[in-house]
Amino acid sequence: MKTKRLDIFRIINGTILFLFAFICFLPFYYVLTISLSDPVKVKEGVLSILPQGFSTTAYQNIFKQVAFFNAFKVTVFRTVIGTILSLFLQTSFAYVLSRKYLYGQRVFIILVVFTIMFHPGIIPNYLVVRYTGLINTLWALIIPNAINSFNVLVLISFFQAIPESIEESAKMDGANDITIFAKLMLPLALPALATVGLFIAVNHWNSLMDGVMYINKSTLKPLQVYLMDLVMKTQVESLTGTGSESELTTITVQTAAIFAGTIPILIVYPFVQRYFIKGIMLGAVKG
Repeated sequence: MKTKRLDIFRIINGTILFLFAFICFLPFYYVLTISLSDPVKVKEGVLSILPQGFSTTAYQNIFKQVAFFNAFKVTVFRTVIGTILSLFLQTSFAYVLSRKYLYGQRVFIILVVFTIMFHPGIIPNYLVVRYTGLINTLWALIIPNAINSFNVLVLISFFQAIPESIEESAKMDGANDITIFAKLMLPLALPALATVGLFIAVNHWNSLMDGVMYINKSTLKPLQVYLMDLVMKTQVESLTGTGSESELTTITVQTAAIFAGTIPILIVYPFVQRYFIKGIMLGAVKG
């Protein structure tokens, strides 16, 4: 009887998970189908499960422009450098705050929580970036986002979950704080670093507002800003009637731009998935 109940539970659970997975997959498939359909058929409203009049015109329109590759390079640079810098700063900051012998530990943690509850807003952030001379530089896309208070709190909980006996044993062997942090704590916190690193990388890759606010040079605009400009340009052409019936429609460019901007994250995610899942589980079971 218990085996039968367990089998029924597995079937129901598997069915529910399959439906949720299908619901999550459906928007991606819809975007891909529209982006690969003939722009004329899309404009006429002819849609189906499979692409209608298979066409890669939208992707060709995006990839043939030099500005696309410039924007792609900028986004890759800010994602790689920004993730490395943010991980270093946030991890070291969180490790220090996780030590109980730190004088004023609770005060510092309260200050970190305070920054989450009371965000400075757009105008103060812009003034800080402007008066520090970061406008129209790639560092304007990296430095203001180098510290994320929520990620710091997550890392603090991970470091606090590591047994204190490990640190005490290392100190008895003559290791200093830097050695303990680099050779013991970081390897043990690898799942947490992968989880937080994925959050940081996705945030950098999808970030739009900082590129709009801080970057005016076309050669320094990140990918998301470029795709937004491309979609707006297509919308203007559609409203003014400057394009012919055979040219791209707004929704075709939008779906192609969305999918083109999502592909790199989809490629990277499987490589960090196992660390990501382990990091989530470690954060859920503490003690």
